[in-house]
Amino acid sequence: MLVTFIRLLKGYVRFRTSGKSPERFMNLCAQRGIILWNAQPTAQGLEACVSAKDYRQIRPSARKAKIKTKMLKKRGIPFVTAKYKGRIGIPIGMALGIALLILLSQFIWTIDVVGLKTVSEQRLLDLLVESGVKAGAYKYHVDTGQARRDILLEVDEIGWLSVNITGSHANVEVKEKTQKPPLEDNPSPCNIKAAKDGVITKITAGEGMAQVQKGSGVAKGDLLISGVNLTAQNTVRYVRAKGEVWADIISEKVLSIDKQLHYNSILENKSERRRIHFLGAQFPCSLSFRTFENTAYTQADDSFTLNGVALPFGIVTETAWELSDESVTLSREQAQSIFDTSSLLYEIFEHGGGKRTGKQFKIEETDSSYIYRINYVFNENIAESVDFNVEE
Repeated sequence: MLVTFIRLLKGYVRFRTSGKSPERFMNLCAQRGIILWNAQPTAQGLEACVSAKDYRQIRPSARKAKIKTKMLKKRGIPFVTAKYKGRIGIPIGMALGIALLILLSQFIWTIDVVGLKTVSEQRLLDLLVESGVKAGAYKYHVDTGQARRDILLEVDEIGWLSVNITGSHANVEVKEKTQKPPLEDNPSPCNIKAAKDGVITKITAGEGMAQVQKGSGVAKGDLLISGVNLTAQNTVRYVRAKGEVWADIISEKVLSIDKQLHYNSILENKSERRRIHFLGAQFPCSLSFRTFENTAYTQADDSFTLNGVALPFGIVTETAWELSDESVTLSREQAQSIFDTSSLLYEIFEHGGGKRTGKQFKIEETDSSYIYRINYVFNENIAESVDFNVEE
């Protein structure tokens, strides 16, 4: 491979001979120190390769051996550069392109994070930027060890992290800690009492004695599982009561909405500004002085890609959309649809657990608004640990 590269660098010629004494020709070339390679016999003589510098030196040997030579092809850099000898811009452009590639290879272009499960990728990327690991950073000035230590100190959920820079790519591998279940380290005895009013549907007592039965109605603060047990010897033993007590809980939610609903509508009028981003820096490439009284903004980052890899340059387009104030008078059916969506969001995100087992609602109407009253029945765990002191 190295020999082939050197031959291309110096240039070589493939030629053909015709005559009666190709063997004598080869011997004469060897005596003169001329190296021939890839020699192959032909019907008229032979074909072989020789360096461009030695091609003229084989002519005396050819005349002495009474054979003729014919050039078949030329290969190598000297012959390529000779074609463009009068076009100085081409080699200069090639040289500048190579220099630019060498320069850009000294910077980080892309960052890839793998191994995240619960930690936000954007949070980790922001911490990497604070530690100097970012697109456009000079890779030989990046302290990957310090970045690793900073992130491990900042993010408790990460147990192991490595930052490896290969070429212009930074690869960040993460392993998160295995979360251990919380240990019960409180040795004091306790009772389990009701956190809410409800009707018992299920009792699971791990430690302690259950004081209620399925179907019992309880009020907030009632004793559900006692931490005071009687032993077989009729003595008292204090324990930390454990268990779950499930009950049907009645919950009320009131929602309201104005009949006259005001909102912003996006119009077709827009104003765009474009910026070129390159290795973390941004340069404006278009200006727009059009403004609106009410505006909504969107931003799109179109980075160039090569073989599926995002390059560290592209165009950022910021669009300002004109907004108009609109209003609509809601009908009872439209209000019902909005209330249904709001109640579903309440059940999923706000209620805080438990399975819905019942729902009743009604809509009340005033001069200016609709009121939505919902009575829920949720089945949830109402057990609440309450410590108590034991007096001798």
